Amino acid sequence: MADDFAADGQLAKAIPGFKPREPQRQMAHAVADAIDSAQPLVVEAGTGTGKTYAYLAPALRAKKKVIISTGSKALQDQLYSRDLPTVAKALKYKGRLALLKGRSNYLCIERLEQQALAGGDLPVQTLSDVIILRSWVNQTLDGDISTCANVAEDSAVWPLVTSTNDNCLGSDCPFI
Repeated sequence: MADDFAADGQLAKAIPGFKPREPQRQMAHAVADAIDSAQPLVVEAGTGTGKTYAYLAPALRAKKKVIISTGSKALQDQLYSRDLPTVAKALKYKGRLALLKGRSNYLCIERLEQQALAGGDLPVQTLSDVIILRSWVNQTLDGDISTCANVAEDSAVWPLVTSTNDNCLGSDCPFI
């Protein structure tokens, strides 16, 4: 694993501009040791240390299930869409990768229809967003609201059209 971070390692060979950094290499060793021993690890490192690659590379090399939790959706999307594919390709990783999000990240068609029926009681912008979402629901493959570019991330509509454990109909939902 340490060779991945060497000047002639897998990451340097595959990632343009990659420069080995000793703090990054040390962190990668600590992450690998924590994974191998199934022990928790807390790491604090400054900007420019290379933290992302330092935990992704040993996680991919571990040959076991690893969960990476992020502090923000933006970082989650960056990891899954950019950093993880880059490191996986560099390491010639052949395993499965998955992005797991909570239910509040997905459009609930039942709740969307409820809001469409209540339309007259909604503020104009919220009603406009409901109309946009009724069109978008026919275009999206998975209902991930982060991929809906036509409705603002902070729109008042989102809490109205996503579900929670308390309001989900579960097996009684007419849309499953």
